Amino acid sequence: MAKIGIGSWAGKINVRLARGEVNFNISEDENGEYKIDVKLPGALKTAKINFFDLVEQADGKTITGNGTISVLPGRNLEGAFTFEEDTFVGEIKAPVVGKIKITDGHRIG
Repeated sequence: MAKIGIGSWAGKINVRLARGEVNFNISEDENGEYKIDVKLPGALKTAKINFFDLVEQADGKTITGNGTISVLPGRNLEGAFTFEEDTFVGEIKAPVVGKIKITDGHRIG
């Protein structure tokens, strides 16, 4: 069965430290697990996000998981990304910041 969301994606975020386009590359690692690489805009441009425990949900459209971000050591993130053909919506829950909505998500590759 093909994994959902494989490819390159872009969307917009609008939080105090980072406004603009966020880029995702979703792939499959050597163990068949999801891998997500993220590039953030603004003051978070150099922040590193590491997602883990990524799971495809029963709806066949949503990937959920947990993660960490280098600017908040020791704190966990929760993410959900829902895909519909060449578009997506996402949400990341981060300590201190709260919910970060990803809007206007679209495939770029």
